[in-house]
Amino acid sequence: MEVIKDYNYSKFAKYYDVLENEEINKDFNNLLDRILKKHDVKTILDITCGTGFQASFLVKQGYEVTASDLNKEMLEEAKKKYPEIKIGWHQGDMREVNYGEFDAVISINNAVAHLNKEEFEKAVKNIKKNLKQGGIWIFDIFNREFFKEKFVKHKFIDVAKEVDKGKFVRFNHNTYDYDKGIMNVNQEINIQVSMDQPIEIIKESWDMQMYSKEQLKEIFERNRFEVEISNTKGEELDENNSPSILIIAKKK
Repeated sequence: MEVIKDYNYSKFAKYYDVLENEEINKDFNNLLDRILKKHDVKTILDITCGTGFQASFLVKQGYEVTASDLNKEMLEEAKKKYPEIKIGWHQGDMREVNYGEFDAVISINNAVAHLNKEEFEKAVKNIKKNLKQGGIWIFDIFNREFFKEKFVKHKFIDVAKEVDKGKFVRFNHNTYDYDKGIMNVNQEINIQVSMDQPIEIIKESWDMQMYSKEQLKEIFERNRFEVEISNTKGEELDENNSPSILIIAKKK
């Protein structure tokens, strides 16, 4: 079994929302809402909810949402951000939890990439148990084929922003094994909350398991799902030019 190193969300939970691109996430949330309406979804399990960005949005759109995440600190951030929103928050592992049967399960922002291939198979089987017949699992994941030619080998900055007088800069210097479909991510985040405070530096290294369209299709068809595949804008997937894949897997 290929062992991959995981990401320590506990170290980054309080900065997660600052570092991620909220505008892109807003666009994706609107696509997510359209997909859910198309499939007549009423009940949703956000099985990797993080700090609650998707879950809170979906409650506001009128869905009944249950939210779960493996990391306690991320859940605490979610509860602090959205105290007025009615969500059942739970701590649990997507490979094991069972909260009932839902019209849809979602796991967004490349969350499933933290699982190696064997653990991903466990998650597929377990998420199927959390879906009603005909229910859908929606998730996104980095596209293995895109990074074959477009992987950035040098050190680069992917975030540089100022929020409430604090400055945040994130550096990446990564490696990629195409044959295994594993990207090793090495990040350094420089944080200065104010000019009278010293810079805080947080370093983290972890692996992400990626798949091609054909690999994902084989896994889901073998586990008796119907599969729709697109890019994360809901458009036709161009494997050479789409960094991420969006999967809608329907339980047969």
